[in-house]
Amino acid sequence: MTEDRRRFTRQPGPFDGTWSGSSGNRDCRITDLSPGGCFIDSVTAPEPGAAIEVTVVLGDTRITVPGSVVYRDRIQGFGVRFPPSDQSRALAYAMGAEPPNG
Repeated sequence: MTEDRRRFTRQPGPFDGTWSGSSGNRDCRITDLSPGGCFIDSVTAPEPGAAIEVTVVLGDTRITVPGSVVYRDRIQGFGVRFPPSDQSRALAYAMGAEPPNG
């Protein structure tokens, strides 16, 4: 059994949202959401290492968080890491989670 290295509790979702990068904006479904990252269900995916912004809709709240693509699955979507920032702390607060340090 492999060790779970995740620092934050994840909420499975799905959550509505968008992601934007060098190729433009796209509506998406977000799953496996935490203040440290998420998985984006999408047919199109940027390359690993690409800088993107993810906007998550949590009830009446929309939070846009900068992130980077850490991996992609050409069929299902891609994983995003959110570095510690004011936006990721706001996401943590909206989720009722412990904010990332930094």
